[in-house]
Amino acid sequence: MKKQRLEVSSKKQEVRSKIRFCLLPLISCLLPLFLLFTAGCKKHEEGNVVSQSAVVIMINDREITYGEFQDTFKRLFIEGETNADVKDEELKNLKMALVNQFIEEELMSEEAKKLALDVSDQEISRELEEIKKEYTGDAFESAIMTKYGSMEKWKEELKKKILIKKVIDKVITSVLEVKEIDARKYYKEHIADYKVSEQVRARMIVVKTEEEANQVREKLKKGESFAKLAEEVSLSPEGKKGGDLGFFGKGDMPKEFEDVVFSLPLGKLSQVIKTAYGYHIFMVVEKRGAKDLKFPEVKDQIINMLKKEKSDTEFQIWMKELKQKARIEVKEELL
Repeated sequence: MKKQRLEVSSKKQEVRSKIRFCLLPLISCLLPLFLLFTAGCKKHEEGNVVSQSAVVIMINDREITYGEFQDTFKRLFIEGETNADVKDEELKNLKMALVNQFIEEELMSEEAKKLALDVSDQEISRELEEIKKEYTGDAFESAIMTKYGSMEKWKEELKKKILIKKVIDKVITSVLEVKEIDARKYYKEHIADYKVSEQVRARMIVVKTEEEANQVREKLKKGESFAKLAEEVSLSPEGKKGGDLGFFGKGDMPKEFEDVVFSLPLGKLSQVIKTAYGYHIFMVVEKRGAKDLKFPEVKDQIINMLKKEKSDTEFQIWMKELKQKARIEVKEELL
């Protein structure tokens, strides 16, 4: 399995995701297979009508009906990315992926009961508040209503996901150990990943028009706070944090940004920069020279990454054992 990049080697993706501020984040963290269902749903051929109450999956004593299966499939289906020419084999693979999700979630729910695990209302509320931070305005409620029809139904799904995480933490994660010697070995074998190039930390304000950008720049030249103005007028998500883009290196941002930022003296304002996203003003607030990260600086990150990989492997082994012990029946011809 390909090793995951740590924070220092994944900054490129992180910063580019910040720049694409016009895209609202999805709640895919709660639906592991969410991004798989990008193909359109095909109806059954005429003459093959299946009753909504027909049982299509049996997992021990749990019965999943055709109606429940189809409702879930449609909910996971991403609107706006329909592929009208999806092949029957692709559609079958997508549906079998959902079958597997139903099976694994049910088996873990059963394990949660055996372990006497539960999820409190407070835990649900905390998780909900964290997710809401990724949205602006009414986008959160709109996304929930579109996919689930009601907030209560989504909370039920959220509770299930939290419970599943608790099961995995209890059965697998909590008993795994990664020794420092293993982390040091990984560090030596991947030393190139820890060579950090020159980095800058910059603030950005982006607005719709050149006129507005020039007005903002004049205010900044007169001494108004960059962070305060970013909070007030910037269109990008980091505007709420004073326009702070954090540290990034060359190659992490679009070239038209880099050409300005890496040549900009500390504390100086850039000219107004036009891009497809709008009109930008930058200010560099800190610079870091190139350096090699030492093992103590990245030890915890490496240990966490290796533990995650071991957890994924152990989960597959554990789940295979659960499936072998369970009574599972899938009526593929009805799906």
